[in-house]
Order: sequence, then C-alpha cells, then structure tokens
Amino acid sequence: MPPHFRPHPSSALFILLIACSSGDNLGPTQPASARVIALGERHACLTRQARTLCWGAGTEGQLGIGSTPADTTPAVVPDSIEFVALAAGQAHTCALDSSGAAFCWGSDRDGQLGLGASAAELCGALPCATRPQPVAGNLRFRELVAGHRFTCGITVDEVVYCWGLNDVGQLGTEADGETCVEGRCSHRPLAEASGRKFTSITAGLSHVCALDRASTLFCWGWDGPAGTGEGHHATFTPNAYPVDGPTFRQLSAGGYHTCGVKSDGNGYCWGIDAIGAGPTLLESNEPVPVVGGIRFGGIYSGRNSVCGLDTDGVAYCWGPNPNGEIGREPVGSLQRFDEPAAVSGGLRFQTLGAGYATYCGITQAEAVFCWGRGENGELGAGHSNSSSPVAVPLPS
Repeated sequence: MPPHFRPHPSSALFILLIACSSGDNLGPTQPASARVIALGERHACLTRQARTLCWGAGTEGQLGIGSTPADTTPAVVPDSIEFVALAAGQAHTCALDSSGAAFCWGSDRDGQLGLGASAAELCGALPCATRPQPVAGNLRFRELVAGHRFTCGITVDEVVYCWGLNDVGQLGTEADGETCVEGRCSHRPLAEASGRKFTSITAGLSHVCALDRASTLFCWGWDGPAGTGEGHHATFTPNAYPVDGPTFRQLSAGGYHTCGVKSDGNGYCWGIDAIGAGPTLLESNEPVPVVGGIRFGGIYSGRNSVCGLDTDGVAYCWGPNPNGEIGREPVGSLQRFDEPAAVSGGLRFQTLGAGYATYCGITQAEAVFCWGRGENGELGAGHSNSSSPVAVPLPS
C-alpha cells in the first residue's frame, strides 16, 4: 500500500528512549549469537563478542570511553565487564552484566546514573561518569530501560525500581526528597509505589508503561497524552490502562506516544505523533490499530517516529521524515508517512534500536546497519544523515 504524506512541522523536543521488548514469539528467530543494541538522543551502543561498543556524541561521557565531542565509528568501552543488556537515555547509558548487576555512565545531572550520590566527574559544569559505574543498592535486574533523564529496571523478583529525574512522576513514586538540575529526583533506585509484580517495561521521554503478570497495562509519568489516557497531567503512581481484545506482549514508548504488539501480532499506538493509523487520526488517548495489516514481531519507538519488524524481519517505519528516519525517500521537514512503509535496502533484521531520529538494527546475518539522523556520528559512519540503511564498520 503506498504511503500517505502530510505536512508535519519539525519538533525541537528531546528524546525517548530505548527500545525494549519482551517475549516476541511471532518475530524472526534470534540466534544465540544475537547481541543487544540501544540508542540515545545522539549516541548508540552495542554488545558484541563480550565487548561493548559505542559511537556518536560523547561530550557527557555517554560513550563510556572518556569525554569526547563525537566518535563517528564504534569504539570499545575500556572495561573488563561483559555486559549482556543495554539501555540508552538522552545522554546516558546503562547496562547489565551476566549476574543482573546494573552499571551506568554518561550524564548524571538529574541522578539518572543511580550512583547513590552525584557522579564525581564533571562534563562541563555538570556531573557525569565517563566510565561504567555500579548502580547503588546491590539490586539484580532482568531488564533495564532509559528515558530522557531517568532509568528504570525490573528486578529478578519482578519489582520495578527507577532513578533519576522525577519532575512529572516518571519514577512511579513520590518517595524522593532530592532536587537536581531539572527538579525533584533520586540518585538511588526507588521502588515504584504499587508494589505490583511486572514482567515487561518501556520508557519514553517522561513516561513509563509496563505489563504485570496478568498482562494488564500500567503507565505513569507525564500524560500529555502518552500514558494513562486521562488528560494532560503528571501521574506519580501506576494507573491501569484498559485494553480491549488481546493483551499486549511487547511495548515501546517514544516521545509522547507508546506502541505495542498484541498477542495476535497486530500493532497499536496511542498518544500523539507517530500513531500509524492513517492520515486522519494523529492523536488518541486509547490504543488504535496500526494500518496495513502487518503482523509484527516487535515495535520500536523513536522520538516522533516508529519502526516495526514483521514476522520475516522486514522493517517498516512511519511518522515524520525530516532526517531520513523512515528509511526511505522523500525526506524533508514537511514529509510524513502516516502508515508503515518498508525501509529501503531489503534487509532482514533480528532486532532494532530506536533513538531520537535514528534507528539501528542487527541483521539476520549479524551485520549492523543504521539510518536516519547521523550528524553527531550516531550512524557509526561519518556525520551525514541517511534515508537508507548504512553499514556500521565494526572492529574485528
């Protein structure tokens, strides 16, 4: 089906972030050698062959290789820790080792590294860590996600803990007594208020959504309208979100939207921006189906756009295309794809990572390709944007 185009003003707001998934049983089979990839606002990181590689902007230490303006090709994080999972926020990165211990690095202006106190280093005038540092509390996690300036994780006991900025309730609790650059915050992990057991989680710009053991959807943080569907306000405790029909099995939050894949493989989105329901419906407080009849294995939300993989690993994207983040032409500040369009190049992916306006994926042949905004080196191959996937030159 040909894409629809609609004029769309460019946005100056910040990111989201990170793609997260759970139990995709309809997607392409992931071989044992598959690795994890995560994108922030202007950087990307990848675990591969017992090493972590990062590229893109690094002025706040988010590459884990020291403070540097930008590294346009992947650089190895100089640490002996073997990470098995990654999450990336606006200018910070977090990771899990094989025991579930969490480590973070990058900007700590609002406590998003979770070190228990402000990081000891400075990047400019603000605290940061340019190498991986252990998160306080000795918790063991099964999953991490990162928002704009906060981080959350699900422990091995299925309890959600969050740390960092909490100005609009993104930590899921009011039990913080600290103040950071942008407002109320916590430098240490705090348990979300409900005490409920959760099995999957995703973080957007300033909101979080999670699935409990019964696959009930809960959201908290800024609802503008991206979370609970109850209006424009901050929600400091998780609110149940009614979902008709099959339950969600995977979620991915973007800037002011959230998307998910239901158990039947159909994609749904709600909030504003990248709804994917055609040219007329661009905002909804309730999940609306993504048009096109694609059966998704996973969905991955960027700041204003979304990409998904079908059950064969083919990538489709939708939303505004000012930087080439849809992965095809035409590109421009007024170009918008209101329904899924196949990414150019004919590649088949195991998984994707979503950043502000950049996507990277690991192909079924274990190569890494990125597309979209690349002016900060986030494509791993120079400083240019690209509307088609470009290969990331990984060190041998």
